Amino acid sequence: MSKTTISRGNVLAQTIVQLTLPSTTFSTTTTEVNIACPGVKSTDFIQVQVDTAMATGVVIGNAYTNTDNQITVRLGNLTGTSVTQNAATLLATVKSCEDQPIPSSVV
Repeated sequence: MSKTTISRGNVLAQTIVQLTLPSTTFSTTTTEVNIACPGVKSTDFIQVQVDTAMATGVVIGNAYTNTDNQITVRLGNLTGTSVTQNAATLLATVKSCEDQPIPSSVV
């Protein structure tokens, strides 16, 4: 069997980093919090979680990066009123892919 390498958006590197989600007060349905993360690239894929309970009614809606060295976390407010998310430790999984853009199929 011959060897063949087909680029399909394979994960080249995966790293877990520990960051601080700063205390954030907001009354809108969503807000975005920018967090410095040295070494992250604008083409990386991000997954996050906090190591403590979130404030009642606060959820993580999304996490992404579109600029080098910075992660953006979108927080959602389900309460309909002003809410404060206290500072927390944020664990972020950063995945760097082999090829960009990521293919739209697996074949």
